[in-house]
Amino acid sequence: MIRAYQNSDFPERELYEDAIKRHVCSHCIDFGMDGKCHSIDPQGCAIFRFLPDVVTITKFVASGLKMEPYIEALRTNVCMKCKNQSSGGECKLRDGFDCGLDRYLPLVIDAMEEVQERIV
Repeated sequence: MIRAYQNSDFPERELYEDAIKRHVCSHCIDFGMDGKCHSIDPQGCAIFRFLPDVVTITKFVASGLKMEPYIEALRTNVCMKCKNQSSGGECKLRDGFDCGLDRYLPLVIDAMEEVQERIV
């Protein structure tokens, strides 16, 4: 399991959130004309809820151009923490393509990498 940042040691959070808004929210079907997220996820958008985990995963997963290593890391390090996933590993939001993190993973990775290139 990958150890994620804690909020106290995540000073770049705002940079990552801004990148997510530009790369992902602007394309998201749940982002309304009113400028607000209308995700059906009762916990709120998983991208923002698990942002420290997602940043850590994108820093430590070396996949070339393959998505499978990222998906595996998400299932192991994020989905298991999510209250939308059942104890059996099933997730109605993910299975219904309503999990923003799962649906927009390539765009999320692009946003993370953009910030990581700037702060290195």
